[in-house]
Amino acid sequence: MSSPHAESHLPATQWTLIARLRHGDPQDAKRALDELISQYRYPLYCYLRRRGYQHSDADDILQDFLMKLLRNESFASADASKGRLRCMLHVSLERFVISWERANKHRRTEFSIEEDPAPGDSDIERRYQHENFQDHETPDQIFGRKWTLTLLGAALSRVGELYKARGREQLFKVLRPVLMDGGSLRGEQGPLLAEAAGMNYGALRTALMRMMADYQEALHQEILQTVEDPAAAKEEFAHLRQSVS
Repeated sequence: MSSPHAESHLPATQWTLIARLRHGDPQDAKRALDELISQYRYPLYCYLRRRGYQHSDADDILQDFLMKLLRNESFASADASKGRLRCMLHVSLERFVISWERANKHRRTEFSIEEDPAPGDSDIERRYQHENFQDHETPDQIFGRKWTLTLLGAALSRVGELYKARGREQLFKVLRPVLMDGGSLRGEQGPLLAEAAGMNYGALRTALMRMMADYQEALHQEILQTVEDPAAAKEEFAHLRQSVS
């Protein structure tokens, strides 16, 4: 998954999010939690909504759960999830939900009417309302798919920043849709994109191959942030591919 091109090297992550949450000093743990929330809040929210919670309850559960993370209490049973952030969060949230339901039985009703979310909370719910989930998709499946798409998006952002730093932001803008579509040029698309990038078609194909290598490396680095044991990265990559297949 790493890039063969010398110019493609991206900065490696020395501390995974897990390690920083569990073993870092309080300030670094707080920064790690902020990173976790910014990237992975939505997959967790989708999981809770798919379990049947309305927006207000899902938001309350998630807020309480993240506060518990901040106190470093939710990763105590790390062995069960083999040091993977995806599994750790999933298992920890499941257990937290059980405890929350016991303490808040009176709050959940099966067919209560959903109130409009408060203005400050509406973005995440509005995004959820635009999803086209299939009836057969379980909360676990949706969490896994949204987790994967979050990783892919983070890797894409890494590549965008890399090309901006190289002064090749226009090339990234031109090829970004191709990356998002699997990396293949189709029909007349190639010559048109080459013209937009200001290069000939052969040069564009070479640039796309290099960008794909950069993207694979960026994705590898994103995965390494979510595992404590780097050897697990290969299995996480396999899970990622299965989630979007």
